[in-house]
Amino acid sequence: MARYKNLRDVRYQNGNMTQKEIAEKIGISSAAYNLIESGKRHGSTKTWRKIQQLFNLSDAEVWKMQSNKQ
Repeated sequence: MARYKNLRDVRYQNGNMTQKEIAEKIGISSAAYNLIESGKRHGSTKTWRKIQQLFNLSDAEVWKMQSNKQ
């Protein structure tokens, strides 16, 4: 069973950080992060790798989040 359903779930289950806080930690604008979390933009491999490292996500978890509409 997956730990998280989507990026929003990851964010809430890891200290309830704001989108702005995550965006700052991974080096993108809060608007760009919002678009990725909402599924309106895919996000670069580099961005997803930073998200993966920040939250200690498995490759399978990242793949599932990228493949599913948020």
